[in-house]
Amino acid sequence: MQSKPCCLHAKTNDSDFLFRKALYFLFLVFVFFPYLQVIPTGTDIQPNALLLGVGLFFFLAKKLSFIEVLLGLLLFISLLVFVIGDFNFTAVRSLANYFSLFFIAFVSFRVLRSGLVDIKKFIIFAIIVWFLVSLAQQLIGKGFLTFLVSAARSTEDRGVTGLAAEPTFLGIVFVFFILFLLHIENIKYKNILISLCVVGVVFLAKSSMAFLFLIIMIFLYFITQAKPKTVSLGLVVAAIVPFFILQLEGSRLYKLLAIIKEDPLSIILVDASVNDRFFHVFFSIKGAFDNYLIPNGYSSWLPYVSLELKDYQDVVIVEWFSLGGRIMSGYGGALFELGFFALIPPFIVFYLLFRIYSDNLRLFFFYSLFVNTIMFSAIPIGFQLYAFYIGFLSYLLRLKMRAQKCSRI
Repeated sequence: MQSKPCCLHAKTNDSDFLFRKALYFLFLVFVFFPYLQVIPTGTDIQPNALLLGVGLFFFLAKKLSFIEVLLGLLLFISLLVFVIGDFNFTAVRSLANYFSLFFIAFVSFRVLRSGLVDIKKFIIFAIIVWFLVSLAQQLIGKGFLTFLVSAARSTEDRGVTGLAAEPTFLGIVFVFFILFLLHIENIKYKNILISLCVVGVVFLAKSSMAFLFLIIMIFLYFITQAKPKTVSLGLVVAAIVPFFILQLEGSRLYKLLAIIKEDPLSIILVDASVNDRFFHVFFSIKGAFDNYLIPNGYSSWLPYVSLELKDYQDVVIVEWFSLGGRIMSGYGGALFELGFFALIPPFIVFYLLFRIYSDNLRLFFFYSLFVNTIMFSAIPIGFQLYAFYIGFLSYLLRLKMRAQKCSRI
């Protein structure tokens, strides 16, 4: 009579285990495939990971870590700014970024800590899926599987979109994959996977922004890891890169590189897209300091930048400047909207990386400089892979602390 309840209890635990594993796996799918459209929302980045993260939060929440308290403070300030400001779609979308940053970072750490999903295998799976879909679009047609995302778009001289909305977003996803791979030790086929991501950026996405990120990554790695082996590798890369660039003739990336070769500074004044993105960063930071790092709110951007454009019309390509209401800069947008409190995310990245690599300051400087540099670009502060990155770093720190504790026993 007593054995039946025990069996029932075991089945319940098994079903609970499988259910949690499925939920965690689905959460990671939404994080690593942030453009997959389940319900039409009219936005490029979908809220799937955020919605599932909010649901999981109430099951996983116990006590908050120091990092999560800081992210919670940022979320509280963003809510306060929202309440006292104007209610519109731009404000809701901006607020959603800060919600994503908190909830996805929070849940990501606990999903990784649970061990129910092998993150190494999952990252390999994600890279292969992204690469194969992008390669199929390159070989078969740019429309392959684009029905899975919201409003995928490209042009003849740009690359494919993969499972993203634009080639630039595809390139950014591959760059984040490289970042994760560099952090993870003992992952199978690491060099091959990194090579696939590089091919994805240069030959599939053909994104000038993502290509710039690669250059920044290589440059920072070179100056922070200056060893004979690194110098040799840098010389080899410098020798073969021109050959590969020649294969891109006719693409927008090739044209931009040709402009840079002739006059590097002129790229800001000549190319409309580069000009637009650069001045979004410039005006957002300028607007933050013009207001003495006091929050401007979510509805002040258009009035502010419209006035600034009049003073800078000699250098800004005004007719191409994006006035859709969204600031195309992650950290810049946060600084403009939330002022001083927007320093929390870069501080968290510095803090976690320093704790993880305190015994290897070269790596600390490499990762912290790279991540905090690219986040001034058009990567939203609530981008799922960035929020996951914070949870991922928290997990790496926990692994390090556990290893240190075990070594002292």
